[in-house]
Amino acid sequence: MIVTKRWLNEWIDIEDISVEELVKTLNRIGLEVAEVKNINIPANVVVGKVLSCQKHPNADKLNLCQVDVGDEELQIVCGAKNVVDAEYVAVAKVGAILPGDFAIKPAKLRGVESFGMICSSSELGLPKMEDGIMVLDESIGELKLGKELQSYPFFQDTIIDIELTANRGDCLSVLGIARELAAALKRSVKEPSLEEVQNLQMGIGRLLNFEPAKEIQSNLLYKAFEKESFHNPFIVRFRVALCGESFTNAAEEFGYFVTHATGVITRLYGYSIFKDEEPKIVVKEDEKGYECVYGIQKASIIGVYQFDKSKPTEDEKTIVLEMSYIDPETIAKKMYETPIKNDWSYYRSSRGSDPQLEIGATYAKMVLQKYYKDLRFYTGSHEIHKELERPGIKIEFPALTALIGDEIERTEIVEILKALGFTIVNFSEDLMVVKAPVYRHDIFNLQDVAEEIVRIYGIDNIHAKPLKVEEKNRINAAYQRYQEGKQLRTLLVGAGYFETISYLFTDSKLLEKLGLPRVKEELDIINPITSELNTLRTSLVPNLLMQVANNFKNGSKRVKLFEIGSIFDKERNEKPALALIFSGAKEPDTLQNSGKPLSVDFGTFADDLGHIFGDVELHQCEATTSLIHPYQCAAIIKNDQEIGIAYKLHLSIQEEMELPPTYIAEIDMQKLSLTYPKAKEFSIYQMAFRDMSILIDKNLTFAQIKEVLQESLPHEIKRFYPIATYQDEKLGDKLSLTLRFVVQSNEKTLSEEEIAAIMENILQTLQKSFNVELR
Repeated sequence: MIVTKRWLNEWIDIEDISVEELVKTLNRIGLEVAEVKNINIPANVVVGKVLSCQKHPNADKLNLCQVDVGDEELQIVCGAKNVVDAEYVAVAKVGAILPGDFAIKPAKLRGVESFGMICSSSELGLPKMEDGIMVLDESIGELKLGKELQSYPFFQDTIIDIELTANRGDCLSVLGIARELAAALKRSVKEPSLEEVQNLQMGIGRLLNFEPAKEIQSNLLYKAFEKESFHNPFIVRFRVALCGESFTNAAEEFGYFVTHATGVITRLYGYSIFKDEEPKIVVKEDEKGYECVYGIQKASIIGVYQFDKSKPTEDEKTIVLEMSYIDPETIAKKMYETPIKNDWSYYRSSRGSDPQLEIGATYAKMVLQKYYKDLRFYTGSHEIHKELERPGIKIEFPALTALIGDEIERTEIVEILKALGFTIVNFSEDLMVVKAPVYRHDIFNLQDVAEEIVRIYGIDNIHAKPLKVEEKNRINAAYQRYQEGKQLRTLLVGAGYFETISYLFTDSKLLEKLGLPRVKEELDIINPITSELNTLRTSLVPNLLMQVANNFKNGSKRVKLFEIGSIFDKERNEKPALALIFSGAKEPDTLQNSGKPLSVDFGTFADDLGHIFGDVELHQCEATTSLIHPYQCAAIIKNDQEIGIAYKLHLSIQEEMELPPTYIAEIDMQKLSLTYPKAKEFSIYQMAFRDMSILIDKNLTFAQIKEVLQESLPHEIKRFYPIATYQDEKLGDKLSLTLRFVVQSNEKTLSEEEIAAIMENILQTLQKSFNVELR
């Protein structure tokens, strides 16, 4: 949003305030200043009057001008087309230094001497205003020939560029910024004033009728005037150029100028667009649901776009002036649902233009009256005026104080809100009810009002207080999953495994080849990256195997990898999983193994699983996919729940991928819980170890023995585990199994007789359950 100090001064008296203080105030109230730039006209650039203009004798595109600069007449060669119609111009005399260190010197152009230069706005370091030279008029002040432009107060100005958030549509005007400064500086906003103006005897109702449809929600105000000619004065063209806008139609340029100044969307129409057998303005919805203005054809879409045929031409004598407002939420939603071409007006209407149409009309009339000649207004106006009632906002003072963090005097709160245009509807000891001004489209609740109070009161004036917080329990299911994943990665890395990350995608043909389930074909990826990544993975193992194979191709002898990621079932439901793989040598090359370590075996891999997952058991299971070796696979049991499977890679897959012996574990992360061991009292008495060698049926598993013993073990047995097996022809169908028992009491040192009795009871239990024999 571009404003200048002098433009602001037309709305609020800030003559005595420095630019630095102005910028500081704007930043303090939340209107962030992005850039500040002074208007600097070079010295020795003066007002000149073109006395005559003739074609250059030796060049068709050049003109030979006689220019009066007060104390002398200068002959200047100029190539601008509009110099022919110009009267007062900016002349850079010999000796002037223009931007870019361009020095003006006497010159001879095509054989004709030239003393100076008639300047365009760009050549003076100003924004481009028009094609050709910059034409001056008395809107900058009284024109005195030979007077330097830099001495005019009009050019002694500062441009301020303000960055606004999307909710501050009320500040997309000079008046809007002035309102904010008035509240912050405790000053009043000036109202546009009209002098006595010559009106036509005929009212606007006799010029044309007004027929709005009943369903129209916009507010509209129409006035009309007649003119001999319509050319914008310098002040309008210059300020529009400062805003970075450029228009070929003078009436549209004037409409933008009034809109930028007041925030009221302003358009000008040529009367001919409404002139028919019965001239009239019709307002109704078009086929897309936009509210539009019609004459003999569609003239404009309210708050969105004006069609070129409705814009006044240079020779149009009668002009219709329109001020409009449409609800920003309504027009923004409509544009989102049904996008159409739009112009500069939509940016403002969609963010909230000023609905006080009379302010825009009065300002437009004031500017026309002051700077335009031979204008006569039709009396009266046509309008649709719907009351914009803002809802009351209940403000409880204790809640307001808690929100701000400091107590502000209630009288000061009321003064601040009134200065911002709020209406105090009700006021009592503990609460008040306020209504936001109609031009504030961003105020809805207590929080919004509190923000407004703090902006003007000054956040630096809020007393600092210690932050009081009540710490809440942050441990929830998501946090626990995160911590478990972090802990699990630490354990895996500690066991020598490296983490890998791969795509969620895989090859459906590969899954079928490995006997793995796959996502339903109709749920495959419609537009895959490649044909080999055409479905979602149902297992982490295929990608891990390819990465292991790549490592061995690169010369590795021992590979330990893991991945934690998502897999999918047939219905494409996602769940977290873990897979780890150990391939090649069971240990690195060392002096002890003479650089020839043995290959990894199931026992080594099982030890890793114990180190990572803690107290787990391996139970016999059946192979379910082509990946699994039929005789080396086991279900992984933790806390009496199956959490996954461990197995050796099937020899056929191993040979096809040219891999050494490889062991894999797949874990269901939803079933895995890395619980911390609970602390319990330990015994201070001596521990004893007793071995028991028994003959058992060779088909009997340790898991069956453990299940029976755990039901009847005395508390003195802390743990037991197998340490040796033996089998030969003499034993026949029997197998020798040696179990080691750890015996310890929490109350005393056990005697040999007590230990023997405990071991005898264990033997009897085994004999009764499995008919074992003691060796």
